[in-house]
Amino acid sequence: MALSESRWQRVFVLCALYVAQGVPWGFMLITLPNYLVDKFGLSDDDTGELIAIILVPWSFKLLWAPLMESYTIRSMGRRRPWIIGAELMMALTLLGFLGIGDPSQSLNYLIGMYFLHNCFASLQDVCTDALALDVLPPEEQGQTNGLMWGSKLVGKGVGAWGLAYVLRWGGIEACVFVQIGILLLIMLVPLWILERPGEKRLPWSSGIANEFAGSNIRPVSEVMKDVLRAFSLTTLLCYFAFTLLSLVGIGINEVITKTLYSQQLNPKWDNVELSTATGLYAVFPIIAGSVLGGYLGDRYGRRIILFTGFGGYALAAMTFAACPHLWDDRWFSMTYLLSYETLYAIGSVGFLSMAMRISWTTAAATVFTVYMTLSNVSHVVGNWVAGPIRTALTFENAYGDAATLKSYELTFWLIGVLSALPLLILYFVRTDEVDKARGAEPATASADDATKSEAKQEETTAT
Repeated sequence: MALSESRWQRVFVLCALYVAQGVPWGFMLITLPNYLVDKFGLSDDDTGELIAIILVPWSFKLLWAPLMESYTIRSMGRRRPWIIGAELMMALTLLGFLGIGDPSQSLNYLIGMYFLHNCFASLQDVCTDALALDVLPPEEQGQTNGLMWGSKLVGKGVGAWGLAYVLRWGGIEACVFVQIGILLLIMLVPLWILERPGEKRLPWSSGIANEFAGSNIRPVSEVMKDVLRAFSLTTLLCYFAFTLLSLVGIGINEVITKTLYSQQLNPKWDNVELSTATGLYAVFPIIAGSVLGGYLGDRYGRRIILFTGFGGYALAAMTFAACPHLWDDRWFSMTYLLSYETLYAIGSVGFLSMAMRISWTTAAATVFTVYMTLSNVSHVVGNWVAGPIRTALTFENAYGDAATLKSYELTFWLIGVLSALPLLILYFVRTDEVDKARGAEPATASADDATKSEAKQEETTAT
């Protein structure tokens, strides 16, 4: 079985690898912080710092990409050796959590181990995205990106909702064993399925390198030269700026919703309720939004999906800010959580698809990784500044006893503005500029038709 020969295998493998990313992600960013906020009263500052430090290794993707582009075992495929190694190390680093006991008494150790785990999770992410760039034809990118992102969010749901109950029942160690089992099971997928026919399944198996794979070593200087050439285009520089700004609001929201729901609303949400809402109830609209977003992105253009997702989220945050009198009503606060998760998923599908569409030169995987890295930087910055921003917006002299809730209201208004403004940059992102720079016809007539249709649609959207 080989990815280059079968669409269903491409979709299956890429989605399985994204599930493997999602399970620890859901536990680290939802279940564990919710638990600590609920049981031990973590503040915005502490929660934001916890999430940000856990996410910092995802900024290392910019270091992983040139290394992955330069060295590999070509006879096993360009990406498979790295993916298998990263999956194995993700599972092994989780063993460090065994015997941790009370997480509130070992918070620094907990952060350190998740930091190490995420170094390899970010490597696996880089390799998976590079594999998608290698094997997906242009006409499959949008829809498959939707399925991939939906798969990650399914994994995130398992890590959030499922592991919230495992944490309550068996503690951290039980959560670790569940995650290790899931990761090792998913690792069997890239072990079994090859990138291209005739390649080795394992280093000692029979097989040869495919012509597409090239040589085992490519100088890093050549990779970086191609990256700089790619970013000589205005389109890529503008998308660079958009990426750096687009998730700051999302990062702030991720932190302050935890403390608002767990500590301020009446009645308060406990950690399992909050994890269930974002990990279970949100899965179904998220999957629908991701798949539909990918399909519509292929049909009508990626910018429309970016505007729908991130613009819709900006509007949702402002609507929530305008109705603080409804926050204690479960239906309203639940609706905001589901809306936020769904619109973020739609926007992320558009973002991934556009980044893949405009990544070019022989270092396209590294160019794509630059965008993925910047998106994580933007997210981490939002996490980190969430506490200080809400503190700065707490005007006790003006609002007295209501100052705390008023600070949340003002912060949600700010989140809406920060999420809407970067969308203006998308006017300058034009896929036809990249097509001209490539200077090559698409491989198939259907891909050519899809590209022309998309370019026409996106030009219409821009004007």
